[in-house]
Amino acid sequence: MSQFVIVLYPFLLFMVAACAEEKEPMVKKEDIQTIEAVLRNSLTGPSDELRSILDKESEGKSDTLHQYEERIFKEYFANETSYTEFINRYGSGLMVEPINNDYQLKIKTIDYEKTAAKDSVYNFSIELELLKEGSEKPHVENVSGQANLNDEHKIEEMLIRTEELYKSMTN
Repeated sequence: MSQFVIVLYPFLLFMVAACAEEKEPMVKKEDIQTIEAVLRNSLTGPSDELRSILDKESEGKSDTLHQYEERIFKEYFANETSYTEFINRYGSGLMVEPINNDYQLKIKTIDYEKTAAKDSVYNFSIELELLKEGSEKPHVENVSGQANLNDEHKIEEMLIRTEELYKSMTN
């Protein structure tokens, strides 16, 4: 019996300690891949394809832009509502200011932090390189935000804080 207690005692101590520890939020690889794809599609560029679409002076411009956005963003969103909210708030519109001010954007790094163990809510911060046309050296701006994902690793809601980024392009 004493041998049983000797073997069982360390195991019980380990279990008590493990249960007493506060659980760290578990980052899900699939969630990060979804968020990163949307951020890279939103904040890298503008691409030649997008410039071409926005430069068009035709009636079909709106349809072409809609197809472009659908192709690069829609698969990452939980439903039509979340996709439409993102497109109306951000979408290719994030590239209008860089186009108007002759900037090229490139993501250097993205850091993620899961906010709670139960929910799939992530804060993110981005180091973004801005290269002005005719300049040789880019400058770096920080952009932050938050993404809420469902159990299927699709975005339900996203916030991207771009105010400071746009200020830096117009100064």
